[in-house]
Amino acid sequence: MSNNQSQMTGAYGEALVVTELVKRGYVALNANAAVRNHRAIDIVCIKYDDATWAHKSVLIQVKTRRGRDFSTGFNLSESINIDLLNKEVKGPYVFIYLKDENSPEYYILSRKQLIKLLSGLHIAFCKNIKGNTSRMNSEPALLSLRFIQGENGKKGTRLDGYINPFPGNIFHNAWDNIWKE
Repeated sequence: MSNNQSQMTGAYGEALVVTELVKRGYVALNANAAVRNHRAIDIVCIKYDDATWAHKSVLIQVKTRRGRDFSTGFNLSESINIDLLNKEVKGPYVFIYLKDENSPEYYILSRKQLIKLLSGLHIAFCKNIKGNTSRMNSEPALLSLRFIQGENGKKGTRLDGYINPFPGNIFHNAWDNIWKE
């Protein structure tokens, strides 16, 4: 996919998430309208009490793909650095799988869920890298849809023996995860 197609897919996904959040009664603003492709934030979402105007906000990262492997914005060595992830991951992630244009699938992970899944998966993966480990600094840390859907590592792969801490398809349309730490 070209960089331009990737940007269009990302913008489309961000628009889908803003639309979903507005339908659910929240104020949702695309942060990329002011700052082009902000590294850690795509959408600012606010919920408030109509009577008191007390409010809470969350910073959301959106990752949209037509394929089944999602970029996370981190390389392999960053993805296994828990301190870095705790600093850099600002809020929940919404992964959108565009199986086809008319039925996007949404997978929502809270900030803590994302950090636990991403780091655990890549710690297991990096343990099995043989030879030149310098690629850990440049190779992107991807999340496969199957792991977001709760699958374990498959026998005969680099993730043989990996046990997913989130079994089952618990993130599908889990919009409440937006407000969890």
